[in-house]
Amino acid sequence: MQKFKRKSLYLALVAAVSSVGIANTASAAVHINSNGLGQVLIYPYYSTRAGTDTYLSLVNTTASSKAVKVRFTEGKNSREVLDFNLYLSPFDMWTAAIVNTTSAAKVITADKSCTSPAIPAGGKEFVNFAFTGAANEGIVQSGGDGETTSLDRTREGYFEIIEMGVITNTAVIAAITHTSGVPVNCAVVQAASMNMSQSTPSSLGGLSAAVDPSVGGLAGTASLIGVASGTDFGYDPVAIDAFTTKTAAQTNDWFVPGSIFPDLTSAAQTSVVFSGGSTVTSTWSAGEDSIASLIMHNNIINEYVLDSATLSGTDWVVTMPTKRYNVPVRNPANVVADTTQLYSPFTKKFWLNGACEAVGLAYWNREEGSVSFVDFSPPAPGGGTSLCWESTVVTFNNSHVLGSVNEVNVPVNFENGWLRMSFSATNVPAVNGQIDGNAAHYVDVAHQRLISVDNNTFVGLPTVGFMVQDFINQNAAPGILATYGGNFIHKYTTSISATSPQ
Repeated sequence: MQKFKRKSLYLALVAAVSSVGIANTASAAVHINSNGLGQVLIYPYYSTRAGTDTYLSLVNTTASSKAVKVRFTEGKNSREVLDFNLYLSPFDMWTAAIVNTTSAAKVITADKSCTSPAIPAGGKEFVNFAFTGAANEGIVQSGGDGETTSLDRTREGYFEIIEMGVITNTAVIAAITHTSGVPVNCAVVQAASMNMSQSTPSSLGGLSAAVDPSVGGLAGTASLIGVASGTDFGYDPVAIDAFTTKTAAQTNDWFVPGSIFPDLTSAAQTSVVFSGGSTVTSTWSAGEDSIASLIMHNNIINEYVLDSATLSGTDWVVTMPTKRYNVPVRNPANVVADTTQLYSPFTKKFWLNGACEAVGLAYWNREEGSVSFVDFSPPAPGGGTSLCWESTVVTFNNSHVLGSVNEVNVPVNFENGWLRMSFSATNVPAVNGQIDGNAAHYVDVAHQRLISVDNNTFVGLPTVGFMVQDFINQNAAPGILATYGGNFIHKYTTSISATSPQ
């Protein structure tokens, strides 16, 4: 990911708009697919803490064979802990689980679909290579970042699946297609010589092995299952479609196993969102901004349940999947002058205790009683209410339902009700200021907002997530104790000032 290219990309886009224009149509723009099918799936949370395993599925709902990237990132700073390529035959389904080991989390699977590299029979442990070693300041994807280097950090985070392209080579299709429940020959796609990129494709059976551009149609689920606690928190990932608008004549999104690409920076640089009964189409100088615009929210709204009779507890998951592309690592004790740069919509730099984004809170009980502007406990360094991690778990009255170590506590006075979490901070002091999506430079300050090349303003932070609640009924029937739980996706509001809504 090359942040230093943003200015040149912006100038090129301005030239393109001036000379030939850009088609502002939903069909040519990356967008959330409300039907749950997409080229990209973002799963907001995985965990192996507190006796939890995470089970996941991926479904190819199309008649096309697909190459996809599967990437797991830890929850503090979105550092990659494992990724691999996965090959799906038509209508194929892949399943796996993330479970605990004595030192880390690992992925296991009994599924037969081809991966490259092959996942060992006993599973593949997550690694800490991307957050160990000497600290690398700036927007980087590896090296120390001031936080723990322990493998324990791999035990919670989130993951994403990105379609890299459609396989058209008949020999490859035959190799990954199941016969009696098993692919014919996974070694074909696991070979070190396999190259499916458009630029230097290998040849099999006299045909190019290069994949065609993605067409979408991926679906999936995830479940956080606590066997001992009797809970199963299942959710659907966020589905993003038209992630790539490349044609067959252009390069595809396939990369060799071991590459950090494709990632969310690979997205098309035009997005479309629905706002106030109309659509807003925006042009961006970077793919991660395009993705951020789809999930920008100025308020998260959800419920909490803390019934004493059922020993209820509530946690919220709040994940910011584009934060890693816009927030630099900076050691505040470094005597060398800070040259790192923030990018919108984030306002803080990352080191020990994270990069803490200020939020506002207001909550109500079920009879309209309300409290506003409460703070998390313990307060973030410097005071105030903050979300400090890429995946933060907000726990109510120390419920600890998910057992997260990336959590903050919200103390509430009402046993049950609902809460609104708002993002609208402006003029936050920032060394070297902040660069916005339209290349505007805010000197010495930063704002929780994102402005497109065509000057559409999105207020808030890019978030995905859900609420979980558990119950312990000590008298479900005479002499019977029952435990159960439920989960619900967040509700949101948006604040978009568009120059030309479509």
